Amino acid sequence: MKYTFKLVAILLTASLFTLTACKDDSDRDTIRKIFKQKKEQRKKDNDKKYDCPKLKLNFKDKCKTKTGKVGYVDKNCDCVTKNDAPKYDCEKIKKNVGDKCKTATGKVGVVTKDCKCETKDNTPKYDCEKIKKNVGDRCKTAAGTYGVVTKDCKCQGRDNTPKYDCEKLKLNVGDRCKTAAGTAGVVTKDCKCEGKDNTPKYDCEKIKMNIGDKCRTATGAVGKINKDCKCETSSNTPTYDCKDLKKNIGDKCVTASGATGVVNKDCKCQTRGK
Repeated sequence: MKYTFKLVAILLTASLFTLTACKDDSDRDTIRKIFKQKKEQRKKDNDKKYDCPKLKLNFKDKCKTKTGKVGYVDKNCDCVTKNDAPKYDCEKIKKNVGDKCKTATGKVGVVTKDCKCETKDNTPKYDCEKIKKNVGDRCKTAAGTYGVVTKDCKCQGRDNTPKYDCEKLKLNVGDRCKTAAGTAGVVTKDCKCEGKDNTPKYDCEKIKMNIGDKCRTATGAVGKINKDCKCETSSNTPTYDCKDLKKNIGDKCVTASGATGVVNKDCKCQTRGK
């Protein structure tokens, strides 16, 4: 500062001497330009001294508002009172710089100077750090098929999904099945085969028999119920010598009087004494 005053004094003395010595207008114009430049330089130097040159004050300096109240200079070079000052650094999110916050992905972060919520370096980037994926992301299973990351951080795909609702029965709920009685039914949620109320008890309702049951033909031969619900004998099924009695000659029988006898050639039950 002392140096500046000395310089100004020397220039003033030199200018007075020059003015007296000047003989033409060009010298005077040069001197005026020098003074103007010095003045502008002094103004710039003064501006550098303050954060707010117009007020000639620095940030947080005491000041007086337009209403005459005592306040302080804010970052916008306005004189404000404490009541006028914003409650938060980031009014929109109602938080201050450095406060904890949650990012758009739900992670914990910190409010930055730009009023943005950013995660710290030590905040995990993924829900599942080992596989570097988040829950719900697509992934590849051990079998090489595509799946989805579960809450347990496992890749679950179609390969480990059960093929049936009821693995033991190898059937799904609602599938047709056969009950223990051999009747048709439906698989329930408990993986049990239950017959409906309107489910027929027999495959062949008219004769009240199921396919494959033993039966007798019109000739008295032993057979099995076929798919057409008819009693069909096989080639080796034996027939009877006496169809009415459904017995062969020599078979044991009971007479009308209740005595034990044997079927004779006339297909009659005869006691051995006769």
